[in-house]
Amino acid sequence: MEADILVTGESGTIEAPSIVYLIDADEMILVDTSFGNPESMAERHPEFRCHRTTDQQLEAAIQSEGYACSDIDSVVFTHFDWDHCYNLSLFDEDTKFYIQRQELAYAISPYPIHAARYEAKSLGLTPPWLSYDLVPLDGETQLCDGVVAFPTPGHTVGHQSLAVTSPTGTTIVAGDAIPTFQNISDDTDTPQRCGLAMNEIKWWESADEILTRGSKILPGHEWDIVEADAAGRFD
Repeated sequence: MEADILVTGESGTIEAPSIVYLIDADEMILVDTSFGNPESMAERHPEFRCHRTTDQQLEAAIQSEGYACSDIDSVVFTHFDWDHCYNLSLFDEDTKFYIQRQELAYAISPYPIHAARYEAKSLGLTPPWLSYDLVPLDGETQLCDGVVAFPTPGHTVGHQSLAVTSPTGTTIVAGDAIPTFQNISDDTDTPQRCGLAMNEIKWWESADEILTRGSKILPGHEWDIVEADAAGRFD
């Protein structure tokens, strides 16, 4: 994939991980669900050259942590870019799927410039989430004890992140509000370099809030935090 999708001003192509997060709290919460079958992705998004091994498939990745897909109580989508919202059929019918209402509304009918990101029906495509019952969130919402979803718009209209509070501090699962540590790594507490953003001012404000709220940040596409294998890769 093009490097400047993740960090403005970078040149060339890079390999980036597709990361999902599993939060073991009062509820078992999965954050994002990665992209779809690489063969299908090659047809819809050939420029990203998506690929994954068998053990990088979402179900296998969850099992490698000692859980089954049936153990997942809730899935929280940071946003509905196509690489974050496939594989919903793996989960039970009582699994809750959370998305910010503003993101859902825009994803249903985006402007043409963003249609490919959402695999919009205006392109003759069907978004992978369209046939599922979704729970829209209106702003900051406590999902269970110690886990709060909060809006972080900028990368998309209705992007959200999660704040997970424990005795050791607050970890922010940032999603693509902060895709890599390079976006915030210029020896300052102030975010410096956004990636692909629908609104750069909103991105800046969201990144600043994340840095203020969190003692630890988990970005959306950062190799340095990948201890287990990624859920797939973009070249």
